[in-house]
Amino acid sequence: MIPGHPVPDQPARLIHQGDIYRVDIPKSHTVGSEQFKRRPYIIVSRTAVNRLGRNVVGVPMSTKVHKASQYRILLPAAELIRDVGYPDSFQDSVALTDQIRVLDVSRLEVKMGRLSDSAIISVGLGLAFLFDIL
Repeated sequence: MIPGHPVPDQPARLIHQGDIYRVDIPKSHTVGSEQFKRRPYIIVSRTAVNRLGRNVVGVPMSTKVHKASQYRILLPAAELIRDVGYPDSFQDSVALTDQIRVLDVSRLEVKMGRLSDSAIISVGLGLAFLFDIL
C-alpha cells in the first residue's frame, strides 16, 4: 500500500471526521458489554488519517439518551445532519465514546449523514475526558 493512494479492490471514498455511517457488528464479534448489532457510528479519526488505509476509528451511537454522562455525549437531532440520499431522519442520540472501535472501511455500509461542527467538538471533548488528556 502506498500512503495517499486508494487501497486496491476498495472503491475510492473519502471518509471525513464527523461522518455518520451505519455499521453492523455481529454479536459473534464482541465480548461482554461491547456494542453489537447494526447501528450508526461517528467517524472520529482525522480525515487525513482516513485517506491512508483501510481502517477508521468510530464511536457508536445510541438513542437511549438516559445513557448521557460526562463522556457519553448527548447529541440533539438538530446537530445530526442527514445525508441527501439517506431516507430516515435522526433522533436525539448519545455518542458512546467509551465504546470507541477501530473499523475496517468494508464495515461502513451506508453514509447516513454527519455531525454539526459543534457536535464534532463535543464528541472530541468527551473522548478527551475519557482518556484524561485535558
